[in-house]
Amino acid sequence: MADELSKEQLAKQSELRYRRLFETAQDGILILDFQTGVIQDANPFITNLLGFTREELIGKELWEIGAMVDKAAALTAFTVLKDKGYIRYEDLPLKRKDEKIVNVEFVSNAYGVNGDRVIQCNIRDISDRKKLEKELLEYQHSVNISMNEMVDTLANVIVARDPYTGGHQKRVANLAVAIAAEMNLPLHTIEGIRMAALVHDIGKITIPAEILTKPIALSNFEVAMLRNHVQAGYDMLKHIHFPWNIAQAVLQHHERLDGSGYPNAIKGDIVCEEARILGVADTVEAMSSDRPYRKGKGIDAALEEIAMGSDKLFDADVVNACLKVFKVDGYTFPPLI
Repeated sequence: MADELSKEQLAKQSELRYRRLFETAQDGILILDFQTGVIQDANPFITNLLGFTREELIGKELWEIGAMVDKAAALTAFTVLKDKGYIRYEDLPLKRKDEKIVNVEFVSNAYGVNGDRVIQCNIRDISDRKKLEKELLEYQHSVNISMNEMVDTLANVIVARDPYTGGHQKRVANLAVAIAAEMNLPLHTIEGIRMAALVHDIGKITIPAEILTKPIALSNFEVAMLRNHVQAGYDMLKHIHFPWNIAQAVLQHHERLDGSGYPNAIKGDIVCEEARILGVADTVEAMSSDRPYRKGKGIDAALEEIAMGSDKLFDADVVNACLKVFKVDGYTFPPLI
């Protein structure tokens, strides 16, 4: 008799503990009949969230009171829940009694109680999280706009001093984006390549204009001075915290896979992917276009040059993508403005 009483007391204590947890939970909880979906119990949090009293919820189906925005989808989900025993929605819109929509995380699972099966729905209000996510997206959009404006401003600095180099950077950026897209790189990566290309020659503002436009062969000293533009560009950009490898791409865009490039004669995989793409796009644009002091050799000669250097000077995947862009996709450079 004492054992039976003890078991009964333990059962009551367990039920009381559950009830306290149920009543004080900071998530909404609904208990539904397994067969019909009729609401059997509702805790205070869910009544406050939806604006219904407990009495208005008990005995009703969740879709009957209009809380489920899409009734047909709710009925389908209920069928799946009965079959699988579990269903989860990361972001589900529920309609309050006052017709306002509230976004929730909705988790339902079925389990047995005293020989019967019931469904428990745990409902978490994520409205504040959604608001923060929206604010974060707006902030990120604002930051992206600011970064684009900053890069455009830097690019225009070189335009003011050397219009040819400004146009060259824009055309290299256009081709680099086409190559990166052909290689199926992520959009975020492509955007970084575009920005790096727009400022890849920014270091040339440190080079005297008479050297940039000199119509005859440069002296060894002048060549060394010209080649320093990549280091100068890197030094200008390295302290800007871009979410891309822009400073390194600028520094390395004249490096070559066999170590014959500059400024550091690095080889192979040490050359970053962005620089490999810029190196090909830069070579094709520079060779094919007219400069103030000489005529361009044309697209065919430029493409032949990178094809001959494939897998030695230039990344073979980048070269193949560039050749396809021109020969299959019919790419042409945008006109100089």
